[in-house]
Amino acid sequence: MRDRYRSSPPRYSEVSSIRSIQSLVREKSVKWKESSRHINYLDLGCGEAKGTRKFADFLEKASGMSVKPFGADASSRCEEPCKEQGVEFLQIELGSEPIPHKEAHVITLFETIEHIFDTDFLLQCIRDSLSSDGLLMITTLNVVCWKNRILVPLGIQPINTEVSTRKLSYGYRLAGLKRRVDAWKPAGHIRPFTLHSLGDMLLDNGFAVVASYGLENWRAFKFLERIAKNMCTGILVIGQHDTRKLGLNGSALISKR
Repeated sequence: MRDRYRSSPPRYSEVSSIRSIQSLVREKSVKWKESSRHINYLDLGCGEAKGTRKFADFLEKASGMSVKPFGADASSRCEEPCKEQGVEFLQIELGSEPIPHKEAHVITLFETIEHIFDTDFLLQCIRDSLSSDGLLMITTLNVVCWKNRILVPLGIQPINTEVSTRKLSYGYRLAGLKRRVDAWKPAGHIRPFTLHSLGDMLLDNGFAVVASYGLENWRAFKFLERIAKNMCTGILVIGQHDTRKLGLNGSALISKR
């Protein structure tokens, strides 16, 4: 999945730097320590696993627990880099196959869900893999970010949406913008999200939303993270099992496919 990237997306560092997430992990770890000696961490769409390793180190520091990291990706080319990072590799076609890994305390899905065709099936598989007291963290691009609110009324293709596997610049009417976008290559974005649509989909698939954040990559617009998170370029939503949809033993009541 993320073997397209030469380096890991910056979301691993961005998410781990948010103080309230550090506090959330610390709070959850009190419960995790009652039943486990380590945090069972699964990164979906791990690529070369440098980000996986970085986030595992963050979890260890925030919780005071050792972390056992696993990385899942569709490409077999990710296996060797995962080994180099001390991450156990699982080859899975996300959104098409069940996730064999179970009882994960933390599952991350960073800059990956926008590439998945059957997102509902993926979330059902994640729900089955997440421990009853675990956390799911999803980041993706925001189709209604401030940039697109300027471009779309001008009849320009929204940034981070793709209509072709050959070029990204179709629909960009301004010559300078078209040239800049022409330097990039399509990444396979097929599912555009907003903060609200991602939250709604989680709720509909048996999760409760714990927290949500805006992630802005333009320094001059970082203030949007504080006052208008649904206008940021990226979004983060954290979910956990909706206890109203769990059985007495913590298993999901919603049927599997």
